[in-house]
Formats: sequence, structure tokens, C-alpha cells
Amino acid sequence: MLPKIRTILYACDLEPRTNQTMEMVLNLAITNQANIVLLHVMEPISAQAANMINNYISDATIKEMREEADRSTLERMQTYLGQFMEAHAHEVSELPAAPRIELAHGIPSETIEKVAEKIGADMIVMNSRTHSKIGQMVIGSTANKVVHHSRVPVMVVPILK
Repeated sequence: MLPKIRTILYACDLEPRTNQTMEMVLNLAITNQANIVLLHVMEPISAQAANMINNYISDATIKEMREEADRSTLERMQTYLGQFMEAHAHEVSELPAAPRIELAHGIPSETIEKVAEKIGADMIVMNSRTHSKIGQMVIGSTANKVVHHSRVPVMVVPILK
């Protein structure tokens, strides 16, 4: 029996040029009658930056700033998804359920894999940026890390310039 795709995790960085990837996710979800989860991962700041911030800003203010960052990001995600769903209302109506949003914190490649496992994703879809060869060797690529460590299939869609 062929594997079923019931849940698609779209790890999105909220770039304006990601509509073509969301269109692909929508097409896959309709074809497979799968649920869509739109994920955005907020990266942690470096230890050095955290130390500097902690020296100048109170814990209460830092907490408020983090909460505001979460609210703002969730708002951006809801706006992005709302505009996309409005533009593709006919196609979205063919889904088994409305796409849902997930916001997570952590190292993106690791967090994407953890969320995929938590929600029982059958496929991960991501965008790819073009980095120089040296940049990929030194920094690494989130998509590359997920592709090589994921327990479920990963589709990487290049962002066209």
C-alpha cells in the first residue's frame, strides 16, 4: 500500500516571495485531502547578545518584548494565511480542514523536526535560498539539515528571484 499524506507541515519564513510554495502546499493538500500546518520558527538570540540585553533591560521588559514579538509574528502569519486563503478561496474550500498556524521557538532545523513529529506530519515542505558554497559549508542550510535528519519526506522549493 502506498504511504498516505495526511498532514503537511509548511515551514515558512514569512518572506513575501513564498506564495508559490504555499500554492504547491495547497495543491498537494487538495490532491491528498491532507491538513496543512503553517509553521514559523523564531530563532534564539546568541548568548553574547542575550548577556548584553540582560545587562541593560529588566527581566519584565524582556518578557514583554518577547510576548510582543510572538503577538506580532502570529499576526503576520494570520495576515499571510488570510490573504492567501482569500486569493484561493475556491481551492481552499476543497481542503478537509482550514490550514492552521503554529509558532515555535528554537534552532530552526531542530524545531521543524520536533514540530513535524509532534503533529504527526507525513511531509515537510520548505523554501530554499541560494547561499554561496562557502556560506553553506560554514553556516549550513536549514533546509539541508532538515533534509538529512528528517524522518519524513521533505520537499524543498526554491524561491525564485
